[in-house]
Amino acid sequence: MSQQDFWEKFNEGKLERRTFVKAASLLGGAAVFGLPLLGCQPAAPKQTYEIKLAMPSAMVQEANLYSANARNMFFSQEGITNELTEFSGGGDQVRAVLTGGFPIAITSPTAGMTALDQGQPARYIAGGFNASGQGFIVRDDSPFKKADDLKGKKFKLGYSRPASNSHIVAYLGLKAIGVDPNDKNQVEFVATGGIPETWTAVKTGMIDVGWCSEPSISNILASKEGRLLWMTWDLVKEWVDVGLLTSQSFIDSNASLLKSWVSAYIKSLDWVKNNYSEAAKDLAAYMKIDPAIAEAALNKIPKNVWNASMPKSYMDLMAKASIEFKLLNNMPDWKVLINQSFLPENLRDSSY
Repeated sequence: MSQQDFWEKFNEGKLERRTFVKAASLLGGAAVFGLPLLGCQPAAPKQTYEIKLAMPSAMVQEANLYSANARNMFFSQEGITNELTEFSGGGDQVRAVLTGGFPIAITSPTAGMTALDQGQPARYIAGGFNASGQGFIVRDDSPFKKADDLKGKKFKLGYSRPASNSHIVAYLGLKAIGVDPNDKNQVEFVATGGIPETWTAVKTGMIDVGWCSEPSISNILASKEGRLLWMTWDLVKEWVDVGLLTSQSFIDSNASLLKSWVSAYIKSLDWVKNNYSEAAKDLAAYMKIDPAIAEAALNKIPKNVWNASMPKSYMDLMAKASIEFKLLNNMPDWKVLINQSFLPENLRDSSY
């Protein structure tokens, strides 16, 4: 046993008494590894770790991580620093983890489901935002004042690209209000691209309703040019926008580190939902937006969605929708994809 190993085990209370006594007797009871046995022992230097996080493009759903980094909170107490690197999509984030370059990715759970479906060793160890952060907007002068106004009307709805999250949650949202999304005589789905392109399509009348997300929603509302027709969490109650993805090999070799990381992550979630005004400052700085818009965006979010649990009913809904959209061939093997051992008992779902 090296000196560092000895003191790490000693200070963590993991050193068996017979091991301690044996080491002491070998050195005549005077010293162990050159340090006195009697009196207070100096703690071994705490090892520090830098975790490279594969992140999505800047989004409100990651406000807790932006604040934790900006304010040096929670992770630093565990000897951890986070390096945030943005990727263009969930598939790229999954590849970043499964090729070994990044230990953790912040992805939509559907990205990991797809990876597992393809035989890759994707694993989710926590959630983080138990809702879809996408909303649907109309022009300020639109005759549609609320989602129910779409019933019995013919309209065009814009989403980003086929089988994307914006496509799926639009489909599920329409079903929730009693509109048949498969009835092409009533609704025409139009792939309009990103948020700027979709908003342009709404403003110019190419489509009636368009997908959007925060903080763009709050910015559009502040301009008085558009209105929010519905947020997905109002109609689709079971959804997980954020999952913490890692690989089985990293779990096997770094379980204690992951336990510490998830513990700090949960603390950051609890902090952000109770400190929207302060978190808005960090969000605004990270996204380079007006702090008032950042705060308006956060204030729309129900506080209970900041949650590291991964409810099975939510994941089931997402998987079934992914199968319907031909993104998955089969329901995932949840016992393989979901590892709840890093979560406290109160956040685990026993139905997996």
